[in-house]
Amino acid sequence: MPVIIASLFLPHTVKFEVNSGETTPNATEDNLPGGDTSSGHDAILQHSIANSILPSLSSPALTQSASTSTPPPFLKSRDSSNMQQFFKSRQKSDASSEKSEDGSAHLIKPKSRYHSKMIPSSVVETKKTSDDFGLSALRYNSSAVSLQRPTSATLPTTRTTSTPQGDFSPAGVTRTKSGFGKFGGYSINQSSTSSLAVTEEEDNAPSVFTPASKSLTLEDEDQETFSDEPLAPYGGFSRPDLEDTFLNQKNVFETAPWRIVPTDSGNGSLYKAVEAAKKNGIIHPCKWVGTMSSPVDAIPQQIYQDIGKKLSDDFDCEAVHVNDIVFQGHYKSFCKQILWPTLHYQIPDDPKSKVFEEHSFKHYKRLNQLVADKVVETYRRYNETLDAKDPENMIWVHDYHLLLVPAMIREKLPDVKIGFFLHVSFPSSEVFRCLAQREALLKGMLGADCVTFQTDEYVRHFLQTSSRLLLADTNEQGIIHNGTFTRVNTVPVGIDATALQEELSSPAVVNWKNSIRERWRDSLLLVSRDKLDKLRGVKQKLLAYEAFLKANPSFVEKTVLVEIFIGSQSNSDYKAEVMQIVSRINSMAENISIAQPVVILEKDIDFDQYLALQHEAAVFIVSSFREGLNLTCHEFVEASSDRHSPLILSEFTGSSHLLDCKGQGALLVNPWDIKSFSEAIKKALTMPAHEKRVRWSNCHQVVLKHKPTDWIKECLASTERAWQTDHLKTQTYKKPFTKQTFENFYESANGQRLFIINFDTSYSHNEAGSKSTKGFSNLGRIINMLTGLTSDSKNLVFILSILKTEDLDSVFKNVPNLGLIAESGGFIKLVGQTKWISIIDKKEVGNWITQVASLVKSKVERLPQSSAVVEECTVRWLADSAVKEDPKRSFDAMGDCIQHINDIYGDSQGIHATLIDNSVVVQQKDISLRAIQFIVACYTTTIPAAKLAEKFQVKRVASFHEQYNSIVRSPLAERFDWIEEDSRRTNSAQALLYSGGLTSIDEAIYEYTNGLEKDVFRSSISVAITGGQVNARSSALYSVLGRNELFMIITSK
Repeated sequence: MPVIIASLFLPHTVKFEVNSGETTPNATEDNLPGGDTSSGHDAILQHSIANSILPSLSSPALTQSASTSTPPPFLKSRDSSNMQQFFKSRQKSDASSEKSEDGSAHLIKPKSRYHSKMIPSSVVETKKTSDDFGLSALRYNSSAVSLQRPTSATLPTTRTTSTPQGDFSPAGVTRTKSGFGKFGGYSINQSSTSSLAVTEEEDNAPSVFTPASKSLTLEDEDQETFSDEPLAPYGGFSRPDLEDTFLNQKNVFETAPWRIVPTDSGNGSLYKAVEAAKKNGIIHPCKWVGTMSSPVDAIPQQIYQDIGKKLSDDFDCEAVHVNDIVFQGHYKSFCKQILWPTLHYQIPDDPKSKVFEEHSFKHYKRLNQLVADKVVETYRRYNETLDAKDPENMIWVHDYHLLLVPAMIREKLPDVKIGFFLHVSFPSSEVFRCLAQREALLKGMLGADCVTFQTDEYVRHFLQTSSRLLLADTNEQGIIHNGTFTRVNTVPVGIDATALQEELSSPAVVNWKNSIRERWRDSLLLVSRDKLDKLRGVKQKLLAYEAFLKANPSFVEKTVLVEIFIGSQSNSDYKAEVMQIVSRINSMAENISIAQPVVILEKDIDFDQYLALQHEAAVFIVSSFREGLNLTCHEFVEASSDRHSPLILSEFTGSSHLLDCKGQGALLVNPWDIKSFSEAIKKALTMPAHEKRVRWSNCHQVVLKHKPTDWIKECLASTERAWQTDHLKTQTYKKPFTKQTFENFYESANGQRLFIINFDTSYSHNEAGSKSTKGFSNLGRIINMLTGLTSDSKNLVFILSILKTEDLDSVFKNVPNLGLIAESGGFIKLVGQTKWISIIDKKEVGNWITQVASLVKSKVERLPQSSAVVEECTVRWLADSAVKEDPKRSFDAMGDCIQHINDIYGDSQGIHATLIDNSVVVQQKDISLRAIQFIVACYTTTIPAAKLAEKFQVKRVASFHEQYNSIVRSPLAERFDWIEEDSRRTNSAQALLYSGGLTSIDEAIYEYTNGLEKDVFRSSISVAITGGQVNARSSALYSVLGRNELFMIITSK
């Protein structure tokens, strides 16, 4: 009974074995042999330029210009180079593990044909006149491009625009990316709006030739844009010998041996946690569903099928076949350019990102659908015949790459258990609403039974965003949207501290500890490990360190900041800024050949080396602007178990909420506050040993508390509980309320029968400015039916409504012995009584109702055809007519109002705003439920009336005459004309029927009344009025189409 785990990347992938000398242009060798590769890169760069298909850009002068361009001196750091060599000289050779047994072959994987494709755009960003380093940029006018070979005299020396006259028009020419440098193949775009531009490259991007017929775009999802046979590119080759080489290349993946290996992509913490959970018996072997983290177009179909079968049979991995262009559009375009930045408060401002956001979303949706289909297929193959209540019979979807998958699965498997975990941060509604696909993404997530986040802050943002954008009703447990409940909770990921301690004690790590200690015996090491992008706050960290050294010059010779850059470094402008600061800091040392305050490692190091470096660090710094949960700092806490070194942590990371330890854990900083940041560095370096121990111990306890196995256990348990809660809400049309059902209920009680009927269903009064009786269809007939029902002394009948007391008195004044509940529970008139009582506190209501009423009235002024109704304890914004006129504007305004009220007054004043039938209703939380609980207690218990009044804070509502007399004479005595105590003891209610609509208020009461059978009543039933909604889901036990049908049944006796 496996748990099915869906993630973008499988924990295993495929690699092919090829000989070292074999030509593999459609493959990438993951690991090159040891040694510096810079010279090889330069050679490849020159080769790429010389072999360009456009001779005008292949001249010796241009080649020489490119090859002789060298970085400025400040980018060269001898100590950085020495330190890189220090680690690399004794580093475990990655290439060795990628070689075959005889050492003559290497393991490679395919390279996507579309890996570096530019999204064509009519928007061309202006290049800077000069960059701090690297090759000069070239920009040409699309309408006049000369193919004449330039001479050294005519070559541009800066990034100025060259517009020589020529007749190569009207077709625009767009420069495609090359994996071997800044120059590669060209593609012809039949658009006069395109421009010839040299674009910046991603690391290891392939050289791709695009056919002349059309320029490849992300719209080519289902079209085969490349022929199986190699074709010469447009314009031919500048060197004739290249043609035979290119056209006669064979596909090495047709014959090369392959093997399944662990992937180096994806979420490593997830893979490790699942393995640990399997070893500890928390879950049994699971099934993974995802992509192979490898391009697939170059792999022959039969080979791919064999690989998929091997993954499924031996590694419990179900591979999703996604062609390269769809994956490119999904991952590189939408996920990395649109979704990831937005989730981390970096709203994309690139014109090309905005123009093609919708195009890339098609690919995002397509990949999500492919994953969902594979999950459904896997579930039906392995789990469909199993017991749905089995705790491990569920689907667990992961991360922002697959936000649409839960709803897609739910559409085909409506009753399956689905959990979703978001590993990254979730922004505020103000940021998330900037996404054009915001509603689709939210609805996709809400297809899960349980949505789990890393921190309470992300939970709060998700609830607020769902309330504002989807008008979903939220509470402490989760979200109710379209009648479906989704639990939302927090379960932070953790690390395996025990396994990490074992790793720290391994011989390799111990040797590295000694080597690092010997190398920097007289220095205090400050260690950081980041991607070189703006989100990581590298620049702010360096500025803070610089400010610290300026204020404390004695530390210039004593401290070394070791910054490890991982991953690709695509933003050259940002890198230049960072390296300028590094150069400035290093110039502070009197003798740079002896000491450098900053050392940059531009390539990642082995994990054992990294652990040793963490162990020897005097301080570890995390300066991210936004991050879901930084597990690196958790690793540092365990690595520094001997030294108790302090941790400086950005307050914007998810881990800051855990490791703050009420101010006695990590030193939290705002990366933007350079002064405070620099002061935190000094505090960490000069911290007394006792304080270090206390802070480390507090952090250590947090790390031990959040184990990866506990994370999995709690996530699965939360999904199970959420499914059980929502599973009770079955489709109501399957259980109609019939006369026979009512007769059984009626005859089950020898004593009194309690009827509570909510008149405010979807087919009641909703029109702005409606009077009290509008919407009560056939009111005279209903009053006659109620009169007949109340004529039996054993029937205790209550009408629940949002209307105020005066309106209910007026409507039902001719029905004897009828109980009334006004303003959805704020005021109650018991059966046989003439006075109203209240369960609200007027002082508490006075604290919020004036401000909320003013807010709602201000909103009404901005939404024509809507109105505000302010009553004793309720504020309503009626917008039914406005919704019919302009639904989008109306729902946006109401969503904004609901979020505003719940954020400002929800916790402080205990009120809640919700959407009911195109109207915003603001009341105290659970006031309707408290009213029902009071009435049930009143007619089923023997608690003295005074005690009951005290428990529910019941107060008499004075009439105008009584209020006047109490002012001029004496205070009003708190007297209650309860039903006689003897009558309560001998004739207590033995049966309960509650009927309402499909609102969140009704759902809470259904759940309460359903639990009263046997414990309180002999029979307790709930009936939902659905109005014919076939797919309506409710906790009610039965359903009827409308109120008239309900009254026809309950008055048939």
